[in-house]
Amino acid sequence: MARSGDHPVGRMVAALPDIVSAATFLLVWIAPLTLGAEWVKNLMVTMLLEFLTVHSSGIIGTTVSDPKATRLRKTRVVLGFGTFYLLFAGAFSLAFDAWWPILVFCWLLLSKLAVVWLAPMPTHDEQSRQATFTMIAVVGYVIGAIVTATMPLPQFGIDEAVRTAAAIPGSGVWVDEPHRVIAFGVAYFALQAWAKWRWKPGWGVQVAGQRQS
Repeated sequence: MARSGDHPVGRMVAALPDIVSAATFLLVWIAPLTLGAEWVKNLMVTMLLEFLTVHSSGIIGTTVSDPKATRLRKTRVVLGFGTFYLLFAGAFSLAFDAWWPILVFCWLLLSKLAVVWLAPMPTHDEQSRQATFTMIAVVGYVIGAIVTATMPLPQFGIDEAVRTAAAIPGSGVWVDEPHRVIAFGVAYFALQAWAKWRWKPGWGVQVAGQRQS
């Protein structure tokens, strides 16, 4: 089987959704009024939803890399777990009286799993790839959240007027200084894109067992 995931085109396919996400965060950080001040709030919720997808993709990724699972079973598992986690996204939709958090969750989940279908790898390599991406996502999320919440960061276009227009509910550092969560999104999704572009068989987490020739 051709290892399309080991080809530059396959790796670009894997990285593209995260490149789009990182670019969106960067645009909102630099020029928030291009898309509208409400996008500051929207992207804040996006980072909260990403926490769900990091958790769900680890579970789903185990199944989709199972050599005994048929494509139909893999699809059913993705839809089943996706529906379960979609309930949490639905709670965000109710809280914000909007339907877009559901679409954002679907986009984030697709960003993590599309590579399995669009840039397939042999079973052992797929297991290693999924384990590597999950580890990088978890570590990147935790460290990124801490660093961007504590280190000095430029506001760029997210000034007082934009913060007021965004009307972000609640309290805390992300609410008081929303440019921090936007910077978090830029760094986090850029890291995911880099990892998916950089990954090749033999790089990253090694899965126990002998590699099939």
